[in-house]
Amino acid sequence: MDITSVFTIGAIASLGVGASVAFYYYKKRNIEKLFNQVYDMTKQVPKQKKNSFLLLMFKESLSASKNKSNTASSAGKLNNPKYLDIQLMHMANILKDTSKVQDKTIKRSLGLLNSYQEWEKAKVAKEKKVIQDKAS
Repeated sequence: MDITSVFTIGAIASLGVGASVAFYYYKKRNIEKLFNQVYDMTKQVPKQKKNSFLLLMFKESLSASKNKSNTASSAGKLNNPKYLDIQLMHMANILKDTSKVQDKTIKRSLGLLNSYQEWEKAKVAKEKKVIQDKAS
């Protein structure tokens, strides 16, 4: 191999690494934004329905990203209290037995729910630590 081939391969490899780092950074930033928005929304939801509501929000956000043309109709559906209650009952049934789930969107939503719960625990612990440090 001559020197130009080595430089070409090195440049391509460095571009690939740079692209993957940028992708990871933007994905992490967008997930952080989503989790913060959902965290603010869940303050209005009763504790009994919190996990069902979270699963519904993640399902709707994944569905909206898949079907970008129907964002207005999905927002309208969520404003309908009857539709929302039915969906929350459906999500509660899914949460009772997650092994029966076969829909890819629901499976990804369950993964996001688990990630969100870990993120929320870390956020609450961080907030408690900040409050505790201010008190001392």
